[in-house]
Amino acid sequence: MLPKDVTEHEPIYEKELTTRRPAGGQILAVAIVQLDTSEWIINVQVSWKGSKWLDVCLWERRTLKRYKRLNRAVRHVILDYGYDEGHITVIPNKAGKSESAF
Repeated sequence: MLPKDVTEHEPIYEKELTTRRPAGGQILAVAIVQLDTSEWIINVQVSWKGSKWLDVCLWERRTLKRYKRLNRAVRHVILDYGYDEGHITVIPNKAGKSESAF
């Protein structure tokens, strides 16, 4: 279960989910969250950092990785991060409602 404020977590760099993932490291849970701007971000729980939620950031920067469309975020999680173990939670934001964001 995600905490109430789903955009204020510790960062995890994208490289830690792809090429620099520890041996045997797994993504335990994924949530894709819509911001007020209609953009989407990805939150993950990973086996090597405990049960806390983490915000996916750019490769080597503490800047949130943002997506304009939900389908691109989902595709990124499945194809690039290799997540196929469970459900992906999608949390839309009423303030950021835009048909083009889906």
